[in-house]
Amino acid sequence: MRYSPEEIEGFEGQLDLLVRKLNFMKSELGRTIDPNAKFAITEEIAQLEGQISDLKGKLSAAHGLPVANQKERLAEAIRQLNMDEEEEIGLLHLVNCDRHQMVDKFWNAFDEKEEEHFQFYFITGCPTQMPPSFAERMVYELLVEELDGESDALHILTQEDSGRLRIQDLPLGRNTRKSQQRFKAYVQERFRFADTQSFDTFIETGVPNLPYDYVAVVFELHERKWSSFLPEYLEWMIETFKNPNKQVPKFLFFFVFYVDGQHLGGLKSEQKSILTALSELTVRHETTLLTPLLPVEDGDLRAWLMDLGERNPNQVQSVIDAMVAGLREEDQLLFRDKQQFNMKDIEELQALIHNIANE
Repeated sequence: MRYSPEEIEGFEGQLDLLVRKLNFMKSELGRTIDPNAKFAITEEIAQLEGQISDLKGKLSAAHGLPVANQKERLAEAIRQLNMDEEEEIGLLHLVNCDRHQMVDKFWNAFDEKEEEHFQFYFITGCPTQMPPSFAERMVYELLVEELDGESDALHILTQEDSGRLRIQDLPLGRNTRKSQQRFKAYVQERFRFADTQSFDTFIETGVPNLPYDYVAVVFELHERKWSSFLPEYLEWMIETFKNPNKQVPKFLFFFVFYVDGQHLGGLKSEQKSILTALSELTVRHETTLLTPLLPVEDGDLRAWLMDLGERNPNQVQSVIDAMVAGLREEDQLLFRDKQQFNMKDIEELQALIHNIANE
C-alpha cells in the first residue's frame, strides 16, 4: 500500500509517542508493588508493543525496507499451529501446495504411458509461479506413489546442502548438432559410462545396465535463451528414445520453460511462438504439455495448512494474516483483489514451516 508523505510523517510521530510511552510504562512497572497495578501495566505494555510493531511494519513497507519484524510474527504464528507430530514435514512439503488440475493431468498422462520407458513432460510458467518446483513435486510424489519411498529405485541428482532435486540447464550448443552432442555427453557423464560405452550403445542394447527402476531429470530454459532450432532438437530427443532396449529404466524428462507473465495474458509474439511450438510438438508425439501454471487460490493454502494437523481456522487465519502483511505491494494486491497467492510467496512460507517443524 502506498502512503503519502503526510501519512508517513504521522506514522513516525505516532511511533515516537508510543515508544516514549512504552519506556515510561516499563519504568513504572519496575517501581510498582501492587499486584493489580502490575497486571494492568503489563497488559498495557503488551498492547503498546503490538501497536509499535504494526507501525514499524507500515513504515518499513512505506520506505521499501525489509520487514524483519513481520517475518518474526509469521514465524511465531507458525509455531502456534497445532501440527500433527506423526506427520513428517519433508521435502515434498516445500513444493506441494495443491494445483489439483495440473497434478491430475500429470498422473493421467503417467498412467497412460506407464509401459513407456521414456516419458516427456513440458512445463511452462512465469518465474513467479515456480514451474521447476512443480516438476520437483511430481518427482517426490512418484517416489511415494510408485516406489513406496524406496529411494534406491529412483536415480536423481540432488543438491548437496539441502538434498533437494537439482534443476539443471538444458544442454545446448549453437545448433541442433552441437546440442545433440552435448546431450549425449551429459548422459554419459551422469551415468559414468566407461570409455568403451556410449550413448548410442546404451539406447540400442541397454548396456551398461543401470540398477534403477526410474530415472528423473528436470531441465530448465528461460524464454530469452530460446532458439529457432529448439523444436528440432527436442524432436530428435523424443525420436531417439522412442524404441529403446527394454533393459533400460523408465526415464522421466521434465522440460521447464520460463515464460514471463504467462498467467497474466497479453503475451508477446515471441512468447506465443514458443508456446505454439511446444504445443505442436506434444501433439505430434503424444507427449504431455502442462501449462500454464497459475497463482494458487487462498482456499488451497488454507487446506494445505489444515492438512498439517491444525483444525482451528483462527490459527490458520493468523498465519495467513502474518504472511500477507509481509508481501510486496503487488502481491498483497493480488490477494486483496483475487484471493490468490503467487507460488513464489507460498514456497517461502512452506520453507519456513519446514524449517520450524524440523528444528
